[in-house]
Amino acid sequence: MAITYEENCATFTSIIYEDEVVPFRDFLQNIAPNEVVCDFLSCDDIHFAVLQLMMAYQKSYGCRYEFSEEVKLFEKVLKGFDAKEENCG
Repeated sequence: MAITYEENCATFTSIIYEDEVVPFRDFLQNIAPNEVVCDFLSCDDIHFAVLQLMMAYQKSYGCRYEFSEEVKLFEKVLKGFDAKEENCG
């Protein structure tokens, strides 16, 4: 698996494909309403469906992200998401 889970932390490695959506959703449901920590230090790319889960979780609960020094597209997407916007509901 390209995502490993420990307590409230999900560690993403390599490329995250759409087959990770259901296990990641289950992980988020199990830790809600706690803050999730997403470690992207070794992540190369993420399927957009996984990003959508993160943004939906962030809308209701807390998310903390750890990124590598190389800025990737998924980092720009997550940093640009404003959970407070009215059109997100």
